[in-house]
Amino acid sequence: MKILKIFLILCSITLILNADSKHEHKYSYKNLDYLNLDEKQVKAIKNILVELKDDYKKFYEYKDEIEDEIEDIIEEPNFDEKLYIQKTMEMKKKATILEAKRIKKILEILNEEQRDEFADHFKEWIIE
Repeated sequence: MKILKIFLILCSITLILNADSKHEHKYSYKNLDYLNLDEKQVKAIKNILVELKDDYKKFYEYKDEIEDEIEDIIEEPNFDEKLYIQKTMEMKKKATILEAKRIKKILEILNEEQRDEFADHFKEWIIE
């Protein structure tokens, strides 16, 4: 359990330090103590987070681009409601797909009781 805490803290610090001031993102420490994970599960979750690191980096770069496009749409003299909705939905769809991918991988290593506990805290894992 200590290994997971240390890993998550280091990841959080690294992400914060690597964020440039213009495009800072909201990174949070996701405490999994309530799951009472064994060492094998801790290692598996660590691997999942490392495996998805590049996916998250790509997503946040994509999100920045879409947010810039949305800003341009809003600044136009004639607000294009349909384009605004389309861009916003594209961004939310990609975020939801990435969330589902991560949650599915985590759920595969949890037992039934842990899954129930994890479900009670799923909001912590939503991408903002």
